Amino acid sequence: MSLLKSAATVSSFTLLSRITGLTRDILIARAFGAGPLTDAFWVAFRIPNLLRRLFAEGAFSQAFVPILGQARREGDHEHVRTLLDRVALLLTVALMVVTALGMLTTPGWSAPWPAACGRPNVSPNSRLRYG
Repeated sequence: MSLLKSAATVSSFTLLSRITGLTRDILIARAFGAGPLTDAFWVAFRIPNLLRRLFAEGAFSQAFVPILGQARREGDHEHVRTLLDRVALLLTVALMVVTALGMLTTPGWSAPWPAACGRPNVSPNSRLRYG
């Protein structure tokens, strides 16, 4: 019964996540419509989504969960806490390094090159026109 309860909990939160994501997309489409600003938002949103997929849903979690389970079986509570603290610190430092590299490689802190990466028909030197 515990496995069924755990599966139902994970499924419920996944469904809630999908519904809130759909709501977010609807609100953004309603507020901004289809245009260059919305396109720039979605292109900029790809990088955090990629990091979320890698670290929260992807290879990292698949590799870390068995290690955490082994640490819980073999060690005491302090050993598990130390492992979690070190992993959280490593992920925080990695995120800060990626963020700093993104900021340093962005000329003038306005990013024309992500638009070119996400939309091949947009040149890196093009500017968004307002109004």
